[in-house]
Amino acid sequence: SLRLEITATTDAPTLWNAANHSYWNLDGSADWSGHALQIAADHWLATDTLDRPTGEILPTAGSAMDFRSLRPITPGQPPLDNCFALSRDRVALREVACLQGQSGVTLRLATTEPGLQVYDARAARRPGGQPYEGIALETQGWPDAPSHAQFPAIVLRPGQPCRQVTEWRFARP
Repeated sequence: SLRLEITATTDAPTLWNAANHSYWNLDGSADWSGHALQIAADHWLATDTLDRPTGEILPTAGSAMDFRSLRPITPGQPPLDNCFALSRDRVALREVACLQGQSGVTLRLATTEPGLQVYDARAARRPGGQPYEGIALETQGWPDAPSHAQFPAIVLRPGQPCRQVTEWRFARP
């Protein structure tokens, strides 16, 4: 297991939305083809052509973004750079996602955060790398929250410290 704890305090109201940008490929292959993904989210945030949230909160059921059951994923089908709405507030640590490689190696993700941004790495190339080398699972508040009144607030206030916890739990067959 890996555990990340981020804490913050402030002396004035501050927009605060910490996110860890780790990329995962559980097989060590050229890309994450053949992986399977599960996300405990009944809703996701629609985006515009520049991948910015539009403010629309859509149900996952019956959509290409329905990952409520573990299912195979393929690079680009669907393109992924979306936030999955896990809750409306920061909550107690709970498991929210599972990523499984063809090898059977499994990553289970737990977090306190209300959102999980999933990015397929289509344009995140390291030197000498290629698209889709790893898939990012980024726990955070809902992105662009200050622009959308219906999104959970990301304001940190004086006297109200914030604590974000994320755990990556690994298993192999």
